[in-house]
Amino acid sequence: MQLTIESISKDDYHLISLTGDVDTKTAPSLMEALTGLELAGLSELRIEMASVGFLSSAGLRALLFAKQKMPHASRLILVGTSDEIADVINKTGLSQAMSLVASHDEV
Repeated sequence: MQLTIESISKDDYHLISLTGDVDTKTAPSLMEALTGLELAGLSELRIEMASVGFLSSAGLRALLFAKQKMPHASRLILVGTSDEIADVINKTGLSQAMSLVASHDEV
């Protein structure tokens, strides 16, 4: 499945909206979108995940890359992850590096 990436700068955070699967074929596109941001200057990055059906280890690496490039006190927030993806993030311990919320209202 294709991956569609929309990147929008808001007043106090940056939003990336993903639609499709993030796997070994599409994760490089996500990495390219992330490296195109000034991650070192972001205090908050939200990634809309409600329309992501699958997240592979390559996708997890891309998310971890973004968090590692951001300032220590910054927040990486995944919005609307499916139960399956949230379970993988929790089991891998990555939930300590990023927050999972159901909607933007919870941020």
